[in-house]
Amino acid sequence: MNNYTFQFHKLWYPTKELLEIIPIPRSTFFIMQEELTKKGRDLSEMGRVKVQGLKSVLWDPIKFKEFLEAEKINQPIKYNFDTTKTTDPVKVAVGVFHQQQKEKEILI
Repeated sequence: MNNYTFQFHKLWYPTKELLEIIPIPRSTFFIMQEELTKKGRDLSEMGRVKVQGLKSVLWDPIKFKEFLEAEKINQPIKYNFDTTKTTDPVKVAVGVFHQQQKEKEILI
């Protein structure tokens, strides 16, 4: 699909090392896992490897790269124009912004 070339030096990587090779935010990585499990899918689809006897989880970098290409990279944006839903109003801390503005005016 894509012409990405990677050379992985290990069969499996711990989470920290995987995110150094494929630099996505840690929070995004865990959101992707949560989305997959909410759909009732197994994390092995993302490349998760659980070895019996190890406390930590390992990741197959090739499978993770394929998962990203198939499900996360260059996906069409879906807009929701349904205005019938009621949403909570966004609460903004106006006082905080006002105080920051005053501080900027004093510095200038």
